[in-house]
Amino acid sequence: MYNNLLEIMKVEKVTFLQMGELLGYRYQTVSDIVNGATKNGFYYEDALKIQKVLFPKYSPDYLFQRKQ
Repeated sequence: MYNNLLEIMKVEKVTFLQMGELLGYRYQTVSDIVNGATKNGFYYEDALKIQKVLFPKYSPDYLFQRKQ
């Protein structure tokens, strides 16, 4: 689960739908990844794209720190 990413999404008012459109994924796929419903997280390239386009003022290390 990406708790930091979820918190920043709320602060910046970014939705799973917006992230899905950016990555070419379904809304539910992005939701499952962020909420930890899948064991695999984001691909490295996808994480960098999310950070650079949607959250440029936050570090990737902070955004994509995983919590169990």
